[in-house]
Amino acid sequence: MIELVGLSPDSVGRYPHEFSGGQRQRIGIARAIILHPEFLVADEPVSALDVSIQAQILNLLMDLKGHLSFTMLFISHDLRVVRSICDRVAVMYLGRVVEEGKVEDLYQRPVHPYTEELIRAIPEPDPELSIRGEGLPGEVPSPMNPPPGCAFHPRCPLAKDICRQHTPELAERAGEGQRAACHVR
Repeated sequence: MIELVGLSPDSVGRYPHEFSGGQRQRIGIARAIILHPEFLVADEPVSALDVSIQAQILNLLMDLKGHLSFTMLFISHDLRVVRSICDRVAVMYLGRVVEEGKVEDLYQRPVHPYTEELIRAIPEPDPELSIRGEGLPGEVPSPMNPPPGCAFHPRCPLAKDICRQHTPELAERAGEGQRAACHVR
């Protein structure tokens, strides 16, 4: 497994502090796949790594996924990474799925206002471009004491009275397989 994740066999005798962040991540991946799981949860697997190492780890995960035939739940706050490696995506707000669907459908036609804002906030690597929006107003409510109705309504520019009173169900909204929890759209 050590060789499969791109480390040399002499790595086995080394101490954790002797490895770089990328090498430690490779060790974690080796530990996760050693029993040949059918399902792998990758929770922020590249968040603490620099961009070049992120790319290596993402490529490794995709290669292993194909080679070992497992399904991967990839959890990330980096929407560019999600778009590049996932087939489907679920967007969560305060612990609830507010939109779910095929990656390209969701990125091209977001239904839920929170998804729309997340996509709008993806940084563009062009310093000549102006900032696209002002962000969401207000503060994120406490997950321990969410507001009644749709938890996003205090920050939503489209909120109506129904949003403040009733929690929307996750239902098909924008075509085949795309679902959103929104009263307005």
